[in-house]
Amino acid sequence: YYITNNLRSVDDSMALWQQLSTCNVSTIQELYGHCPINILVRHNLADHIERRPWSQYNVEDPTHHLEIQQEFHHFMMMLKYKISELRNSGDMERIIDTSQRLEEQYNVLNNNYSSNPCEFIKKMQHLLIEEAKILRTSDNNPEIEVKPRISDTWMGELEGSLFSLSFKHVRELKARIDEQITCLDEKADFKRMSQEEMHRKTASFQSRVNELNAAQRESFHQNRERCIRTLQGMHNQMNDVVVGLLNLFDEIIRKLKVAHDYILKEIDDWKEEQRRGMISGKQPPSLDYIERDACMLADALTSCAGYYARLRDHLDDMTENRSLVLQFHGEILNFIRALMFKCFIIEKQPPQVMKRDTRFSAAVRIIAGERWGFAIKQPVLKVCLVNAEQAQAILNHNNNDVRDVSVCGEVLNGEKVMEYSTQTKTVQFQFKNLVLKKLHRAADRRAAELVTEEKFGVYFQCKVQVPYKESFSPHPHSNLADSKMTLPAVSLPVTVTVHGSQSSAAEATIFWDNSFAPRNRESFAHPGAHPWSELKGRISDCFMKNTDRYLNEDALRYLGMKVLNLETADDLDSKPVSWQAFSKDTLKKPDRTFTFWEWLYSCIDLIKKHFLPMWKDNLIEGFISKTRTETLLKSAEPNTFLLRFPDSKQGMISISFKQPDGTIKHMIYSAAELKKHDLAQRILDPHALQFLYPHHPKEMKFKKYYKAVKEDVPGYDKDLIKAHIPLEQVDIMKLDNLFNEPESGNENELMEIISYFDSY
Repeated sequence: YYITNNLRSVDDSMALWQQLSTCNVSTIQELYGHCPINILVRHNLADHIERRPWSQYNVEDPTHHLEIQQEFHHFMMMLKYKISELRNSGDMERIIDTSQRLEEQYNVLNNNYSSNPCEFIKKMQHLLIEEAKILRTSDNNPEIEVKPRISDTWMGELEGSLFSLSFKHVRELKARIDEQITCLDEKADFKRMSQEEMHRKTASFQSRVNELNAAQRESFHQNRERCIRTLQGMHNQMNDVVVGLLNLFDEIIRKLKVAHDYILKEIDDWKEEQRRGMISGKQPPSLDYIERDACMLADALTSCAGYYARLRDHLDDMTENRSLVLQFHGEILNFIRALMFKCFIIEKQPPQVMKRDTRFSAAVRIIAGERWGFAIKQPVLKVCLVNAEQAQAILNHNNNDVRDVSVCGEVLNGEKVMEYSTQTKTVQFQFKNLVLKKLHRAADRRAAELVTEEKFGVYFQCKVQVPYKESFSPHPHSNLADSKMTLPAVSLPVTVTVHGSQSSAAEATIFWDNSFAPRNRESFAHPGAHPWSELKGRISDCFMKNTDRYLNEDALRYLGMKVLNLETADDLDSKPVSWQAFSKDTLKKPDRTFTFWEWLYSCIDLIKKHFLPMWKDNLIEGFISKTRTETLLKSAEPNTFLLRFPDSKQGMISISFKQPDGTIKHMIYSAAELKKHDLAQRILDPHALQFLYPHHPKEMKFKKYYKAVKEDVPGYDKDLIKAHIPLEQVDIMKLDNLFNEPESGNENELMEIISYFDSY
């Protein structure tokens, strides 16, 4: 009922739920038979559902769980509001039929998902994707192909549907335009033959006019007038055809713009995912689906560009509409130019922290390159290095040709002929042995440490011949001035270090830029301060990329308080973190000589080099304060320990444990010490460490990381290193006196000390 009676057919720009009115009702009902919400809720909250950012939530990321819980509560609040609104509408039939059913659904949702909102969000994401797929494969659109999109979201599916629908209309419009141009050609040919016949008869009449009587001359003049009227009628008919063509041109331009804007947005989305993947380590999706869509658009555009050549012979007769035909042709050429510039993509980014004379790789792809004829005319691509100012000049070309750009660095092996794959029909440039040789830094750098903050870009340029140049005659309505153009592409910002000690600061520059650079920003401009709610997610992604484990909320809360120098976590998420606090200022304690990022980076490095498997198995608490650690251990049984990163030292790990007398001890180990005697051995050897907090026997958790002692080699003595914990609590002088001069009454004290030793 709510599909067939409350929804109406709409055009491409309408909402997803409204477009489903044209689909098979049984298909929709079958879908909602397995969904968290029913059709009634979907209809009544359609606007709210389609405006919410479902696709932004990653249910696997603990940092999103709070936002997911808030999203679920917001949904339930809107459902409750809708129920209240219906009850106050005054329509008794609607109150009985709708509000009660919505109330039942509210109770079901509350019981099933209030304790697990992540499951609700996950199912809503899947539901909206399936809706869009149904739309794209509906009976009304049998030609539309279902294929994965760049973003696995319902909005991506909806936009893909509009793209496919637009192309269905483009095909229909092209068929009608071809028919009209053929009709125009036929009328023009008939008009030309009629004019030639009239001129032939006129010449014949004039050659023997003196031989004809008055009646014959009058008959000739009447026939001539009739022929002129016929020709005028044919001219008017041709004008009508041209007017019809112009209307079709306007319509096809609108449809092509939808498809063109979609492709450009799809490429921008892919680039954004690529940039975010530089933080999280996630690879962007394949470009193959963009290639397929772009090829469809390229074919349509070049076909439309060919209309100008077919109409060129008729332009002299189009005195009123000539400029409109030229304008249509100019818009098509501008679409082609913008698409060619956008389709020149860096598929594999170069490393963002690089050193001179060190080899690196990169890959560039020309989307729809085969359609532009590059499989035959193989272009050459050149690579160099540009600074931020030079990159700005390149990126601001606005689809105008990029020429005579100055560069600041030379790249060895930076010239390559295009590679064309006959199997995949793709045009690519694969660079495996690029080497930065020369670099000219900015002359106005204020300090040596700014070397790690100076951003560059790897610049790829490719001079190409414009395809189908016979269709690209320049005119006032087109930006395409000639048949040659230079395609530019600049990599994500890179920093160039001199030695290894600068790696941490350089990584900070790149991390901050990848995290917060907005789309279409001024090239390489430094992002400003951002709220902790945004930064914490990027830090968690960074840990996932480098250590294969996200940080939990407790760890992120501790880091937020650390970088902002706060004693409490009140309103932490909304507080802004500046670049200065993140990477320039030392931590706000008297004895700290390092920045927040330097400390964090050293922890990542320590994990990767010395105990990555244990970290991935969640055996290391990591980011927790010393005070909180002591509070937890005091409530645990003796010999319980946990592992954390002390904030007083860079690149160290602390084993904090509770002694039998209830005191808390902290043992700190550096990377050098762990290299000699690894963390697993330092945990398994001492008897003082028995339980991993809260109560896990250490053998159960750490045994598999313990290195077995090598068997004896005959004739040689083996060297055995074992970890121990100094017993500072025992008074050695007192112990010596107890054993050497035993007195009556000291037996209990002596047995206590012996028991103490036995515990270790």
